Amino acid sequence: MDPGPDSEASHARRSARVGLQTAVIDNSAAFGFSITITSSYGALNQLARAPTLLDIAGFALCAVVAFAVLQALTTHGFRRHAGAAPRSVVLLGTALDIVSVGLGLGAAILAASVLPTGVAWPVGGFLASLVFALSQALELMLAARLERLRGDPEAERTQG
Repeated sequence: MDPGPDSEASHARRSARVGLQTAVIDNSAAFGFSITITSSYGALNQLARAPTLLDIAGFALCAVVAFAVLQALTTHGFRRHAGAAPRSVVLLGTALDIVSVGLGLGAAILAASVLPTGVAWPVGGFLASLVFALSQALELMLAARLERLRGDPEAERTQG
């Protein structure tokens, strides 16, 4: 006998699917950034030299500054509320993170390759963050257009 769509097992599968979808969507941007900043640190460690405590502080602080600058720009000096893309767009856009992770890492590698060691650490952290965020924004724009082309009229509408 078929337990039917309202069975306990069916409910458990739906709950598990929704839980996994929520975890993936809510963590996808942070996951890509974590990979970018960790691999950028490793690349700088190999190319620039083992960091001093000052280098580590410069790397971390400048990585944060890149996001703060983008936050200030996108909210017009923190005077406007920031919107967010629909969840379906975020999921599709962050699935393309191989590009933004690669570009962010590439920016850190470039900094380590052309700048003096003491400068490469803070600039590498700044560029890795900045390039990751900007390229992820482009991925999300592309995802919104793809979703709209697939028939979702709400794909380019912001939430919040």
